[in-house]
Amino acid sequence: MSEGRTTIVILAVCAALWAGVVLNRSGENLANEVYEATVPTAEVTEFARQQLGELQQRSFNDRIELCGLIAENAAGELVSRTVRVGDTDSCSAAYFDARSLFPRAIYHTHGSFNPRYDSEVPSEVDVAGAVEFGLDGYVATPGGRFWRVNAGNGIAEMVCGESCLPQDPAYDPCSAPAPEQRYTVSSLQARDLIVNYDC
Repeated sequence: MSEGRTTIVILAVCAALWAGVVLNRSGENLANEVYEATVPTAEVTEFARQQLGELQQRSFNDRIELCGLIAENAAGELVSRTVRVGDTDSCSAAYFDARSLFPRAIYHTHGSFNPRYDSEVPSEVDVAGAVEFGLDGYVATPGGRFWRVNAGNGIAEMVCGESCLPQDPAYDPCSAPAPEQRYTVSSLQARDLIVNYDC
């Protein structure tokens, strides 16, 4: 009987200590969580440009899309979560762990040049994804273009043109019509219908 009570007391003490640790850690996490954005969009854009510039060569060499999440921490600093590897024509940023951070944007490369894809503009999926997630999307193309998809209005706008980011040596500017400065989903759909164009 005495042994049973001792075991119960030990288990109760352990449970109390564990509860204290859990409560202490949850208080720590709450203190570090970010509930609103403080870094201006222009800084997020420049940060995305740097991240994509560093990924372009790997994307070309491995012939894959790479994607990441930009978030803001409690100190008002931008951080990039671990880059995810996609395939030749897609990369999902849907499963990034952003606990204790405020997500600001998603970004991805369009892989290496492939004449079968119109990869110098964001895709309809890129625009729809940014709107659905409520996060601006940034895209780097094989031709070195840099795009921002505004999650608020669904407009993709070219931040800078050909070769402003590293360019795939295999890139052929005559493989598709020259991009406009901005697109909506409907204007991207209209672009898909262009068959004849002058290079």
